[in-house]
Amino acid sequence: MHGTKIATTSGWKLIERIAAGDLVRTLDHGFKEVRRVSTSWVNIPAGERRSAHLPIFVPARAAYNGRAVWLMPEQGVALDRGKLDLTDQGVTVLPARVLDGACRLTSQSPGSSFEVTTLFFDQDEVIYIEGGLQAYCPSGRFSRTSGQAKEYAMADEDAATALVGALAASGEISALANPLGALPAPIPTDPIFPIRPAAGIRRPGRPGRPNAPVLFLRPEWQTAPAVQ
Repeated sequence: MHGTKIATTSGWKLIERIAAGDLVRTLDHGFKEVRRVSTSWVNIPAGERRSAHLPIFVPARAAYNGRAVWLMPEQGVALDRGKLDLTDQGVTVLPARVLDGACRLTSQSPGSSFEVTTLFFDQDEVIYIEGGLQAYCPSGRFSRTSGQAKEYAMADEDAATALVGALAASGEISALANPLGALPAPIPTDPIFPIRPAAGIRRPGRPGRPNAPVLFLRPEWQTAPAVQ
């Protein structure tokens, strides 16, 4: 949703300012290039009260976020099962709508009409959005080949409900949001070259330097005629 910030090589960047070619921080593959950006308008009918059809409101500081964040109901969010002390480990993607009522997250409407932006990559990715929340982005399937993309497990309705129940019981919000992702350092994209020392007389005895001592003589001594 517009106004949401995304972790990029230049730090946090508003999603509406991201363009194809920008590098975005991902959960498993470092910084990856955005291949396509899609923008659409969403209209919510007046009087809509069904939580499954409303965006999820994440209050400020509920998930390491400094300000409020909105998630579309079908936006995939990555949940780290290992943080919930479950027998199986790994990451599972579940729809944001099932988070209604867990850890201060609620279904609400930000307005009757709003703009939504979707990012696409060469392969399925999980990216960091404002506060370190881990959002799933599909590949767009432009160049999907066998074995190229990392598969993220997609929870069905029953599994998603069970995982959210475990999340609510534990209160371990770090299963949904990585606090380390909340502070992305800007990454320089230009090559860094070592600076060569200024040209001049070098100290003797250093590797690759003459071993003879260097005499610093006054100018008049350097130009004096030799003694016969």
